[in-house]
Amino acid sequence: MSSIQNYIRNANRSANEQFIGVDGFVDDDMYFTGSEGFFGADGDSAPAMASPSVMRSQPYIITVSNASASAVSVDVFGAYIYLNNAGFSSGTLTVNNVTITSNLSNVTYYNLLNQSSVSPFTIGSTLISSVNGVTTQVLQPLTLSTFDANGNQAVKILTPVIDPYQQQSGVIELKQPYRIDGFTKLTFTVFAATSVQFQFYPADTINIARGLAGNPVSRQYGSPRIIRPASR
Repeated sequence: MSSIQNYIRNANRSANEQFIGVDGFVDDDMYFTGSEGFFGADGDSAPAMASPSVMRSQPYIITVSNASASAVSVDVFGAYIYLNNAGFSSGTLTVNNVTITSNLSNVTYYNLLNQSSVSPFTIGSTLISSVNGVTTQVLQPLTLSTFDANGNQAVKILTPVIDPYQQQSGVIELKQPYRIDGFTKLTFTVFAATSVQFQFYPADTINIARGLAGNPVSRQYGSPRIIRPASR
């Protein structure tokens, strides 16, 4: 074997050893969760010595309404799929008789999708509420799926669970963190003639324009404290 062939063989072996398990995503844990810290945005109480400069999280709020007489599977987010959808009207998206609208007066659902396509964010806590009294709607599993331009795909199931100590049955807090970008979407079933509201509390947002002022492009947020910490 020539020295060139031997060099190439060793180089290939080294590359294979270094890149075992790489799936094309930026995080170690299926791209979605990364580390579990998330600066308290999982709904737990903030650390006693938390920095006062860390602002509390404010939510992105949307309502998903199914006007049909049967249950429908619907996607939320997935900007690269839905931004150019013909179902958009005045910033509200309607697909298969399901309408997705923003609950913030100065922001449309189209705006939210557009932002997620260029400025990804991590959701630290998700508050799911029944709008019209169908309390079992909030327990529907959410399928989080993403892919990248290399063709890699990943899927994770998020399962809402009611806290046995809570009194309300039509609202639930999903504490599992996950990341949203233009490739990522949440898929779930909306019951017939049912509406459900989502409040997505970011734990971390990316805005490259912050770098123009010499600031970090990533900003972390403190816990929204949806659920009051248990007394000890």
